[in-house]
Amino acid sequence: MKTSIQEIDGKTRVTVQGELDTISSAAFQKEITPLMEKEGVNVELNLGALEYISSKALRVIVSFQQAVVANHGSICITEVSDPVREVLDMTGLSKSFLKLS
Repeated sequence: MKTSIQEIDGKTRVTVQGELDTISSAAFQKEITPLMEKEGVNVELNLGALEYISSKALRVIVSFQQAVVANHGSICITEVSDPVREVLDMTGLSKSFLKLS
């Protein structure tokens, strides 16, 4: 798993590549914790190069979304790979928690 966080045009782009499994989700959560605590952050989550996502990683993303919204920010997925989209659709997250653009 590789994560990059960039500030672009007033938005924070978080790009995740590879596999986000149970082990790597802890490292991912550590990387995004500052964003979870930031007031009014606008996050674009790019999962276009993510090949696999575990249930633990899904919980991290849901917690991320909840923290960002609680701090008056916004979060949306700007790109998503087919395998990850399938998981998001199966779990209902593509409709109920995160807005796919």
